[in-house]
Amino acid sequence: MQEIMARNNIPASVPFDQIASSAGYSSGSSPAYVQRLSVNDQREFDHYYAEWLEHTRKNDQDDVAKDVARMQEIMARNNIPWNVPFDRIASPDAASRH
Repeated sequence: MQEIMARNNIPASVPFDQIASSAGYSSGSSPAYVQRLSVNDQREFDHYYAEWLEHTRKNDQDDVAKDVARMQEIMARNNIPWNVPFDRIASPDAASRH
């Protein structure tokens, strides 16, 4: 665990449960992964996250798939595992920006 944390610039003082569980919040109110994205990547991820929520509500499967692919592309280039829930990466207010 510590090796993974070091590789991802997560301080050793961060409890494991804040990284490995749904409690993955840092010392603020934002998810831990938000701090790992550049400003541009976070903005882009939040945009696609809001689109994904909207397309999911409308059951627009073609656009849902496109949104997922775009979010996963951002995750991949930031070394975020594919199985991290999107809401753990999106900014807390991302859904309300759409």
